[in-house]
Amino acid sequence: MVIAEMFYTVKEIMNKKFIKVKASESIKEALNKMIDANKDEVLVVDSAGMLIGVFTRKDIAKIKKNKNISFQEEVIKYTNKNVVTIDMNASARVARNLMIENGIGRLPVIENKIIKGVITSNNIRDTFYLKIDEMFDLQNNIIDNLHEAVCICSDSGIVNYWNKSSEQLYGVRAENILGQYIGSFFPNALIMKTLKDGKRRDNEGNEPVKGKFVVLSTVPIFNNIGKLVAVVSTDRDVTEVVTLSKQLEKEKRKVELLQIAYKKEIAANYTFSSIVGKNKKIIEAIAMSQKVAQSSASILITGESGTGKEVFARSIHEASGRVGNFVAVNCSAIPENLIESEVFGYVEGAFTGAIRKGKMGKFEFASNGTLFLDEIGDMPMEMQVKLLRVLQDGIVYRVGSEKGVVTDTRIIAATNRNLNDLMKEKKFREDLYYRFAVVQIELPPLRQRKEDIKELADLFINQVANKENIDINSIDERIYPLLVNCKWEGNIRELKNVIQRMIVLSTEGKITLDTLPEYILENSEDKKKLALNTNESEILEQEQNKYDLAKIVESVEKNTIAEVLLSVGGNKQKAAKILNLKRSTLYYKLNQYGLLEKQS
Repeated sequence: MVIAEMFYTVKEIMNKKFIKVKASESIKEALNKMIDANKDEVLVVDSAGMLIGVFTRKDIAKIKKNKNISFQEEVIKYTNKNVVTIDMNASARVARNLMIENGIGRLPVIENKIIKGVITSNNIRDTFYLKIDEMFDLQNNIIDNLHEAVCICSDSGIVNYWNKSSEQLYGVRAENILGQYIGSFFPNALIMKTLKDGKRRDNEGNEPVKGKFVVLSTVPIFNNIGKLVAVVSTDRDVTEVVTLSKQLEKEKRKVELLQIAYKKEIAANYTFSSIVGKNKKIIEAIAMSQKVAQSSASILITGESGTGKEVFARSIHEASGRVGNFVAVNCSAIPENLIESEVFGYVEGAFTGAIRKGKMGKFEFASNGTLFLDEIGDMPMEMQVKLLRVLQDGIVYRVGSEKGVVTDTRIIAATNRNLNDLMKEKKFREDLYYRFAVVQIELPPLRQRKEDIKELADLFINQVANKENIDINSIDERIYPLLVNCKWEGNIRELKNVIQRMIVLSTEGKITLDTLPEYILENSEDKKKLALNTNESEILEQEQNKYDLAKIVESVEKNTIAEVLLSVGGNKQKAAKILNLKRSTLYYKLNQYGLLEKQS
């Protein structure tokens, strides 16, 4: 009965074919109408059609017993005026309860005091039986179209219901499992535990069959005396999710191991002990950096391009003990209209082209770590104002958002420009300068560190040789004085590039004078005497070889091929195209000049 009552209203099940009589009509007229319509009652109404009472066959039986009553009398005198009514929009359950509570077999249905129909016990019973199949079909259709697999077992574990999602999930057809013991198909089924202890289980993981992972809930069903009569199980397939989760866990572990290895590599390459130098200014810079590394003070590193400002910044970060990331931002390499979104981040829809869900800025990414702002002198004035605000209160606002994000980010700035001149020209804010320059570290150019050049060169030779997988057996000692006497406009970065060129152009593990760039040879004090301790015969031989056309062509050809290969990353097909050679010819020349081994 509950199912029908849940779905139906009085309006849907009431009988609209009812008999009504006016209050002034006689008992005989009311009886004749009842007989003609085969009804057990008539509804008595006033002249306006409003319900006054109900006159039933039972009332006629009472009249017959009293012989003093005439059937010509008005029916209203013997009508039951204490009438219980119900609204047409009420539920069938409410109608049933009213009839039971008042001990009546009929219930007039009214709307605005006007009679619209009658509910009888037969109406409720007949409606239920006539439409119960429709209800079950509806329920089955709903359950069969649920994404979850639904199984209903009796108290003895016999499967009574198995929906289509269950068939798809487990590959077991309903006709094969219905009426069978659930444990025969799924020995590990969680539903069996609930059958045993009667306890409800919600969203528990399980593996009913090997390789099939589900999240399921089991609900025990009890009758009105508390006896377990059935258990309902709903299962959701999470096999793909679990498999992906396991794969992600493996990949996450790999990433963690790589991060550990990367941090070890960074720590090894960017510590103060790895900074080479005997020069007094470099030693002072290292000492100052070590002293302030573990403080929260902002640091400004100045020096020409290529003097190692980022190396110092990373070394300070590694020695700081900060657990966050080291994040480098080159202020001159980012377009002016993008630098704010790059440093502070942005929210979804902040501007045309913004990626969905927005993007975290460098400031947030460096929280609990270090943000290295390189070439700070090239930062736009508008951005300087916003950066000053962040440095003052430690709160970052993403572009397009009014919600602030608190960060704990240590700032190290660097520049190769004269900030004092920029401040005079109103191109750099004084208040921002003093924020940055709490501690200022100046790095000298390489030309002022002549005593460090040989040691730096040897360091780079080892590093580059290992990276290029080239064994270096000997170095012409005449190279070192030439390196020391070079102007090094590009500083340490230029020196490292020169060393890389010398190694890739070396033959049979030997670094010779002809591997040096021409401009270093040209700038030497004595172009004819290429190095010290060279005897006269060697000088004479060099003078004679200087005009040997074959050797000149051979040297130019060898160097040109080596440089082209280096520029294309060793790709012989591209190199042959640039050199306008057939690949077979290129291979011949590589073999001829001993360059083939270095490219393999």
